[in-house]
Amino acid sequence: MLDVVTRFGTLHLRRQVLSRKDGSHLIPANAFLPSHEGILITRGVQEWACLLPQELPFASVARLLGWQAQEESLLSDTTVRNLVRQHGQIIRQAEIEQARALLERPDLESLQASLVVAPPRRPRFGWKAEMTEAVSQALEREDSQPPKGVISADWQRVLHARRQEAEMPLETLRRLGPQVQEGEVVAFVDEVLTRKTTPRQFWQLRTAKIITPDGCRYISGTSDNFLMILSIFLRICVVPGHSLLVVADGARWIRLWFAGLLSCLPQSQLRLDWYHLCKKSRELSCMFCHGRAAKKALLGPLFRHLWKGDVSSAITLLEDYRPQARNAAELEELILSLKERERFIPNYGQCRRELQYIGSGQVEKANDLLVAQRQKGQAIHWSLETSDALTALKTLILNGGWELYWRNREVLSLMNA
Repeated sequence: MLDVVTRFGTLHLRRQVLSRKDGSHLIPANAFLPSHEGILITRGVQEWACLLPQELPFASVARLLGWQAQEESLLSDTTVRNLVRQHGQIIRQAEIEQARALLERPDLESLQASLVVAPPRRPRFGWKAEMTEAVSQALEREDSQPPKGVISADWQRVLHARRQEAEMPLETLRRLGPQVQEGEVVAFVDEVLTRKTTPRQFWQLRTAKIITPDGCRYISGTSDNFLMILSIFLRICVVPGHSLLVVADGARWIRLWFAGLLSCLPQSQLRLDWYHLCKKSRELSCMFCHGRAAKKALLGPLFRHLWKGDVSSAITLLEDYRPQARNAAELEELILSLKERERFIPNYGQCRRELQYIGSGQVEKANDLLVAQRQKGQAIHWSLETSDALTALKTLILNGGWELYWRNREVLSLMNA
């Protein structure tokens, strides 16, 4: 008997078994069937078993599939988990093979990257009528003082955008905020930790979102395979004459990877995002400052120096604080961190006025979509195979390659044909 699991239930098919003279058996129908161990699961059921776990626990998926087929034990939660692992591994292996094949091509820079088409551009950001009047008056008087309730940094962005309106075509006007310029590629790189079965230990899943004027692409994975695929894809995106901006939290593995990338893409720049710079400064200052008041008094001028990209003044400020520090080791760690990342710290105020990216919001949202929404939670733990497989399938969905995979068993290519 051969069990075939379908969305209508399990079919039990009789098969012809031929006995040979040497005592072995032959089943002729096996030549027309995929590899199996006495049970076949149709493609439709496999697709549902891989799609539903993106939102639901494996046990819930097994029950839902059973209710749909009106067969309580259609698939077990272990079988659902194994299907997710199986297809996740297929996707990962295909991505690695693609990257290795592209690496051997001499015309890599002439290829066209496969991107998710960018949505229609949003209209210009709007505000209250009195705000428009305040902007007009400020431009007439050349007054840079913000009105009550508006911070200086946001006010400068408003005035900068309004001054440019006279020279910008109407169709290019967009909401205030960072945007990718023509001839520029922006890559946001980060990592997400998922809990192991061992207490207080975590797996590291790496993620990236690449944005160009034509669209975007999500990349995920683990270890060096992720870095290889990311590097190959960036080399396809960054054609001669274009530039690359990498925005990241300054982790050591990202800095090492970027140093190697410069040999292939010398027109690249790594920028430490403002949020993580402030976060690290706050965390370490808690350990060497005497109370909240002292911490606030130190961080105010420190952040002003860093906002301008003046790292040397920030380090001098911290050096002068040594006699007051209650934990010299933590103060030294902050100073060393700034020295190691000095070349990646720009003038954030100028970048913001020029509508350039200084934050990691894009990759943080990608982390939520790819990993956190499903795999982060109280008392949830994973094996690396399952965690990476779920991420691989979610990445396939966000890149628009789901239909291609399940209809033709083809993994979305890194380049357009």
